[in-house]
Amino acid sequence: MISLLESTLHLPGDVIECGVYRGNSFQLICRAVAETSPDKRIYACDSFEGFPKKKVGRIDLGTHWILSRVRRKYRLCQDTPARLERFFESFNVNGQIVKGFFSETLERFSNEQFCFIHLDCDLYVSYGQCLELLYHTLVPGGVFVFDDYGSPNWPGAKEAVDEFFSSKKESVCLCEDLPIPSWYVRKPQ
Repeated sequence: MISLLESTLHLPGDVIECGVYRGNSFQLICRAVAETSPDKRIYACDSFEGFPKKKVGRIDLGTHWILSRVRRKYRLCQDTPARLERFFESFNVNGQIVKGFFSETLERFSNEQFCFIHLDCDLYVSYGQCLELLYHTLVPGGVFVFDDYGSPNWPGAKEAVDEFFSSKKESVCLCEDLPIPSWYVRKPQ
């Protein structure tokens, strides 16, 4: 993921992550951006309250999930925004927290430009919303990374991404630069 991020930082636009949870991957992104492109803003988008319960469906269930448990998943991260704010201050990161569900928050970015978009939102409906609301904001040469695309735990992610890109020129690729592979799409130049 970081090598894909670094391949976009020379492009115009900022960086956004949708689906932050505790902020582990987001902090890695922040450090890479702060080192080479400190003027870029980095957005952390999440409800920090767990999934929207009525949006979790059977399509989102991996082989070992139970629907009622998935609906309650990730609710214990209300302290993440405050921790990330301290991280921004400590590492001089140009970051911003965007708290709320994607259907309520992502429209504010309709006139923005992004060079890198990291989607780690697990659910079919969340991936679909993020792609619909952010695809046009990705600059040519920019990259979408799909954290859950190849995961048997979140089959809805792959379904949503494949559906969205079925009518587009781009196709999903696998980056194997490091031991942990990343599924991504690079917008044509």
